[in-house]
Amino acid sequence: MKKQIALILVLAIALAAFSGCGEADVPDPGFDNVLSAIEAVVSTDNMVEMPSEYLENMFSLTSEDYESCVVMSTNVGTTIDEFGLFKGADAAQAEALHTAVQNYLQLRLDSWMPEYLPEEFPKLQNAQLWTEGEYVFYAILSEDAKTTASAAFSGCFEA
Repeated sequence: MKKQIALILVLAIALAAFSGCGEADVPDPGFDNVLSAIEAVVSTDNMVEMPSEYLENMFSLTSEDYESCVVMSTNVGTTIDEFGLFKGADAAQAEALHTAVQNYLQLRLDSWMPEYLPEEFPKLQNAQLWTEGEYVFYAILSEDAKTTASAAFSGCFEA
């Protein structure tokens, strides 16, 4: 009987010890820290922060649809450089933000005018979207800038 109790205790301890294993929660580095990391590697000299009206019209998002958000877009007519960082209040909101950004990128592709800056079109065609925890990040940038921005974004979530 004592052996059975000892075995049960050992199994209970092992179960308790391993129940914490598995996929760890994504750490929250803080919205401002993630944005600073991205802005440290992406030049925003010719960019402006897009107003809430742009988010409502182009992304179909209101301030209730996210906890934090910044969309930066070029303010000169020679490039289409743009990136956006969103933070949802929870996983469900982050998933909805991911879908909203996907829809936005598709809208941009569908409404592209071929005669407008044709050399910039590959940036839009190769736009990327990343999600970490409640954070959603997209980039319409050159390949080099996009790679660097992606690394900066992802690096914020490494333990």
